[in-house]
Amino acid sequence: MGAIVFGSKSYMIFPDHSSYYTFFGQDREPGPTSSVPDHPITDEPHFQNWIATMRSRDPALLNSEIHEAWMTMALPLLGNVAYRLGRTLLFDPKTETCIGDDEANRLLAPRYWNPYVVPETV
Repeated sequence: MGAIVFGSKSYMIFPDHSSYYTFFGQDREPGPTSSVPDHPITDEPHFQNWIATMRSRDPALLNSEIHEAWMTMALPLLGNVAYRLGRTLLFDPKTETCIGDDEANRLLAPRYWNPYVVPETV
């Protein structure tokens, strides 16, 4: 887990969910930093809620609606597909498809591997 974000004059490292470090210039001078000691996963209660919900099979126990997670991921997913195809996409949120773009729609749909195929009708 972790991420590094590169800028034109600096970069920032996110090694976990509760800290970041910045460095500036060719000499990598340390910049602002922050961390929560002894607690690298600040969203642990979120994970615990998700696991408890999965075990109970009761979506009413979730702290937030699953649709909220879908909306959080939709924009980066669309951006990734547009980048890969090298063109602008026209997305219809009602049908959750790219209008007139079968190639983009194939990239939006998950590809499953046997035996982990999810049937069309569940």
